[in-house]
Amino acid sequence: MGAYSTSPLPQADATSDTTEDANQEAAKQKASNPPARSAPTIVARALAWLFFLGGVVGAVLGIAGLHVEITVAGLILACTAGLVLLKIRADSGARSGTG
Repeated sequence: MGAYSTSPLPQADATSDTTEDANQEAAKQKASNPPARSAPTIVARALAWLFFLGGVVGAVLGIAGLHVEITVAGLILACTAGLVLLKIRADSGARSGTG
């Protein structure tokens, strides 16, 4: 699973200087015109934050009520949502070239 869950790394191409020049020009254009966030990314980020906060609240309520099962479920939910948020952040950084 680990090999398929990571973000792809950019490939270095040192075969010609013209390719590097073209890549630099493309990077400058991307930096000057940042891509607009797409609707699925915004929805995914909002849902991930909702699940993260729900997991934290569930963990706090579980601790306050001394319920181990609720606490563990809340922590699992919060950790999973946190990893999804980090993945979304890494993917958006890789797309914009600032990662």
